[in-house]
Amino acid sequence: MNDQSLHLEFVDEALRLVSDAEKEGIRLRILGSVAYRLVCPEHVHLFQDMQRALTDVDFAAEKSQNQKIREFLMNQGYEPDEGVYMASEGSRHIYLHPETQLNVDVFADELYFCHRIPFKGRLELESPTICTTDLLLEKMQIVEINLKDFKDTLVLMLEHPLSHQEDGPRSIDTDYIVDLMRKDWGFYYTFTENLKRVPGYIDEFPSITKEEGQTIRERIDELLRCIEEAPKTMKWKLRAKIGTRSLWYQEVTEKSEQF
Repeated sequence: MNDQSLHLEFVDEALRLVSDAEKEGIRLRILGSVAYRLVCPEHVHLFQDMQRALTDVDFAAEKSQNQKIREFLMNQGYEPDEGVYMASEGSRHIYLHPETQLNVDVFADELYFCHRIPFKGRLELESPTICTTDLLLEKMQIVEINLKDFKDTLVLMLEHPLSHQEDGPRSIDTDYIVDLMRKDWGFYYTFTENLKRVPGYIDEFPSITKEEGQTIRERIDELLRCIEEAPKTMKWKLRAKIGTRSLWYQEVTEKSEQF
């Protein structure tokens, strides 16, 4: 699979839109598969080896800037899906460029498919992407998770340490994740069940060395340990007693290919 079939040109377009929007006082932050490539420069070759194709461009944004974002993207030649915008009450925008056929998704204030991932007050943490912590949450909140999500997560966990082990500008914020999981049993269940499955895909990709595989396993084990050992809220404990007998996530009717 060559660069053209991987659609690496989407990376350049995403970066261009972030930069041009910033000049107009609009804050866009990249998420999804494009963001993973940008935040994992040391291991970006693994995406090529895994034949991880890009499908479109996704942004996190502030709902208060919705009108400016709409005007900006339409001025760039993108045509909005008014039905999605109205139905979501401005929480989600979808655009299509008629010439390039590139889809652009904008999620305002939060990403809410199976579980809620807030963006308000967090877009300033990183640029041009959302922070690595929210990128991990983005993948692990998917109940019907698939291979491309595991590919992205493997590279992210290899590239970035946990914050309590090695603090850095792009370390994964252990405390933030633990705090979300200790309050919300449903999110905890989906997140931990998905994360436990990630190491099982290491051997499918020969480009991941034995040492790199061990690093991934150790970081995942440590994150799971921190989550399990954290004291849970009473609401969490009550919901845990019901378990999966009752639906623990929001059902996603439209199959999303944006990540």
